[in-house]
Amino acid sequence: MTGEDKHFDANRIFLGLLVLTALEVGWGVIGGAEHLGWGKPLLWGGLLVFALLKGWLIASYFMHLRFEGWIVKGLLIPTPVLVLVIMGYVANDIADEDAPFTHPIGSMLDPATGKVVENMHEVWEPHEDHPGEATEEVEAEGGEGH
Repeated sequence: MTGEDKHFDANRIFLGLLVLTALEVGWGVIGGAEHLGWGKPLLWGGLLVFALLKGWLIASYFMHLRFEGWIVKGLLIPTPVLVLVIMGYVANDIADEDAPFTHPIGSMLDPATGKVVENMHEVWEPHEDHPGEATEEVEAEGGEGH
């Protein structure tokens, strides 16, 4: 233990969160006013700072991270890096809303040919040893198998 008091006044933390939330809303309202000429980076940067401060208060007191040792705190350090890596991997898929996906959702790689099959219903043939899959009755009624 570092000798820190493990007791804290939750009312003070709630008051701090309330003040930060009021300041954040004020920042958003004032920063969103077109006539002030604030740039978007200043507006969003301020909102991000308020969000980080509130997140730090919540994590350090209500999640008791302030009272944890260096091992637990050290395990949290890679988390933002991993989040950024994941965001980097999916950025190409979500960045351009007008561009279609390279392969539509539901397409599969055909191991026999090594090509991507975009419409599985054209090449999929159910096996007889799997009951409950597409049958002639379902196909005769105009339905598709699962």
